[in-house]
Amino acid sequence: MPLYSSILAVASALLFSGVTKAGLSGCPQNLAIQLTNVFQIGQISFQYSNCEKDNAGNGYVAGIANFCTGTGDAWDVVQAYHKITGGNDEFTALDDVLAERAEASSGSTSGLSEFCPIWQSLATNQKFWSAQGTVFESLYFNPSQKLADSLGLKLSVSQAAFYDTAISLGAGNGSGSLGGIIKATNKKVTKDVSGDSGSTLEINGHSIDEIEWLNMFFDTRAEYEDEGDSNISILSYKYIIEKGEYTWDHEIEVLNHEGDVGSVTCDNSYVPYLG
Repeated sequence: MPLYSSILAVASALLFSGVTKAGLSGCPQNLAIQLTNVFQIGQISFQYSNCEKDNAGNGYVAGIANFCTGTGDAWDVVQAYHKITGGNDEFTALDDVLAERAEASSGSTSGLSEFCPIWQSLATNQKFWSAQGTVFESLYFNPSQKLADSLGLKLSVSQAAFYDTAISLGAGNGSGSLGGIIKATNKKVTKDVSGDSGSTLEINGHSIDEIEWLNMFFDTRAEYEDEGDSNISILSYKYIIEKGEYTWDHEIEVLNHEGDVGSVTCDNSYVPYLG
């Protein structure tokens, strides 16, 4: 049975606008986003209105990609919303504080007592959905898929793993972000490695099966996750690999956020923002 069977289908107008042509699209993209949403928030649908204090000390965490006031991507969303509204809207009074927190990478919530109430009040505002989607694409989805394309990844499971890693750890080039983890994994490729995935990567002058490389990638990612190789995203993706579900076309069997076996299917859908 699907993890969540009562999700309404979305209208065809609610689609990605300007998403990169590289990597995931269509049903595999849908499945990847559902799966990461399950890991992040315990359900397949994007939660535009979520807003709470971050236990990791990054200020307030909110919206479809857990945007944080302390890391600056929440401020990016607010600026994208300003661009749509003309700049005089519900968040305007908080601009100086949000900009200051973003610039200093500060998790302080002082002066932001109205941040979550404002964010939550815009739960059904399609302009605010679009603002969140713009930042989601530019900071996480598109960069992850461009990196997948540049490496030569062909399998849905690998492309989706890059997206999931970008959401969890960021899509930058730092040692604990997607780009840095790719570099660290590539350094471990010192010989040809065969496999059964049907897709081969060329790394450091060596040919390595894509799934063999992906398993190395997850081992490297575990070094930067608080839970190590017990991280539920890593466990679920390794479960998918063990099941041989490399290319996705309708439904995949996964481990959910509690480690139980379930499935995600394109009969359901996440709720995307208006493009």
